[in-house]
Amino acid sequence: MNMKGIESLTDIHAHIIYGVDDGARTPKESLKLISMAAEQGIKKIIATPHTVPELTSDEIAEKLNIIKSKVKEENIDCKLYTGQEIFYSEKAIENLKSGKYLTLADSEYILVEFDPGSSYGYIKMATRDLTFAGFIPIFAHVERYQCLQKDDRLDEIRDMGALFQMNYTSLNGGVFNKNTAWCKAKIKEGYISFMATDMHRTDMRKPDTKKALNWLCRYVNDDLSKLVCDNANKVIENKQIEWSR
Repeated sequence: MNMKGIESLTDIHAHIIYGVDDGARTPKESLKLISMAAEQGIKKIIATPHTVPELTSDEIAEKLNIIKSKVKEENIDCKLYTGQEIFYSEKAIENLKSGKYLTLADSEYILVEFDPGSSYGYIKMATRDLTFAGFIPIFAHVERYQCLQKDDRLDEIRDMGALFQMNYTSLNGGVFNKNTAWCKAKIKEGYISFMATDMHRTDMRKPDTKKALNWLCRYVNDDLSKLVCDNANKVIENKQIEWSR
């Protein structure tokens, strides 16, 4: 793949670990998802299972090591890292500090999600508390939070230290899809720092980047490499990410 000089993509949101959440069900499906992603140019993936009560960080690491060995056996060109999609709650910070919840690739960055119906006040409070605790929150699929689509709220949250991830498939709606229109506008305006697959299964929410990448190549210039790989690579390296605007 050679897309405007970009040789590979990095994915920070992927449910590739088998048998832990609503993502991959078996080791075979984990491997197939990674293979499908690699065929689309994704060469690095941070595995981000949901924070379900019984899941431990040790289980995530152990299963990822099993998947890594199978990736090596199959000669798939893709590096894998630990992480988690953290559903924010009052115990999230405590669980992060104790190591029960995982940051992205052992960095200061965390992938955080909220109930789509969460109030702006709640999301603002969570952002403040997470950054005060020393973490850099990346909002998973920011397009799902209706309260952030009003006024200058993205500006305010980002000024507090948060970053925003958007799903590739959210760009696939038609001309009259209001959510897709909002997503494309926010990318053009420089609010989005990461594109990711949020892949789950081979038959449902599979990795699908092609249509979105075609649009990004047409309408995004200077920030394209930041969106699809550079910023994600900085997360893996635990380096600071500059605002796009």
